[in-house]
Amino acid sequence: MSKPLRVAILGLFPVQDGPVVGGVEAVTQLLAGALSHMNGVEVHVVTLRNDITVPTTRQIGRLFVHVAPQPRFGRLTWHGLAMHRLHALLSTIQPDIVHGHGSDLYAAAAIRSRWPHVVTIHGVMFAEAHTVWGRKKRVAREIDRWFERWLLPQARNVVAISPYVTQAYPWLRARLFAIENPVDPCFFAADGEAEPGALLTVARVIPRKGILPLIDAFAGIASDFPAAHLRIAGEMDAFPNYAQACRTRVQQLGLAGRIHFLGALDRSALLGAYRQATVFVLNSQQETAPVVITEAMASGRAVIANDVGGHRYMIEHGRTGWIVPWGDQTALRRAMTQALANQAETLRRGAAARQEAAKRFHPDIVAAKHLTMYREIIAGQGNRAWRVENEKRSVENGDFVP
Repeated sequence: MSKPLRVAILGLFPVQDGPVVGGVEAVTQLLAGALSHMNGVEVHVVTLRNDITVPTTRQIGRLFVHVAPQPRFGRLTWHGLAMHRLHALLSTIQPDIVHGHGSDLYAAAAIRSRWPHVVTIHGVMFAEAHTVWGRKKRVAREIDRWFERWLLPQARNVVAISPYVTQAYPWLRARLFAIENPVDPCFFAADGEAEPGALLTVARVIPRKGILPLIDAFAGIASDFPAAHLRIAGEMDAFPNYAQACRTRVQQLGLAGRIHFLGALDRSALLGAYRQATVFVLNSQQETAPVVITEAMASGRAVIANDVGGHRYMIEHGRTGWIVPWGDQTALRRAMTQALANQAETLRRGAAARQEAAKRFHPDIVAAKHLTMYREIIAGQGNRAWRVENEKRSVENGDFVP
């Protein structure tokens, strides 16, 4: 019997029996699970957590999840100790390829390992840095931005989850593989009759997600649609001052009975929220390729989103949803008005969105593309020699090196 292809995935991963927090966790979980069900593949997920002190490993079929304690002060040490810990785990796994998710310590551990590597960039740090509230959080994001600028020129292989990635990083010297993020198949089964007037956004209540201006836009159409209501599903703890500002605005506008903060929802409740929605709205100031859009599309819901990041490559204006300019409250109100005024047309766009999602985002399709990519990378690998030469070129070209 031939030896299985051993894939190590480095990145955020959900706690056992816990909720999925954020799009990156959803992607790594779905990808790892789909790959582990493919013949001839063994998957090892390696993740760090700051709430444990003893490393653990659990096995689910051909999927192994390794969890180790996360060192403190990672940003200030340029993630050196975390990379060392991840490399120690990789040495015990002996993978055929290492796949890092993000542009922080997990990507760094993959790029600077001795194994063939690939990195998936999920968020554009330099574009997100200016959207953060609070001095400490802004300083942290600035450090992330500098780390990203130092690290990514060293990547040999990069997964571009959207054409926006290549536009945001024109200086990448990596080989690019165009593979979009997967969506949980359960969302394709989210059938149900939408509630008239129900708008849904699934987003953390943070400045980048544009919750305050979304509340104001809803206020502008509330009198025209007395049955309309807005549900906001997402955690509210990361930026408590911003979350409180959102609650205060709702009270000031007299919309407490029509704008509902649901908090972070588990999978069952989230499915129900998509099921009840007439239309999905994402008013983010900056995104790459949001998992919540794939979930909404798979659920058969049309999407209203700003023309930022990779949104225009996910949503076709007029067929699967609406694309509006960021910061244009008039355009946002107009799109919401159109969606609520003609529910039959909105649901037709939602059906087209589901068909599009089935062709592009099903995890079996996405995993098969990853498997082909892994084999291509392994077949043409020369990782260590390439990295040394690439770092030499970075210095000669004047790229930032700390």
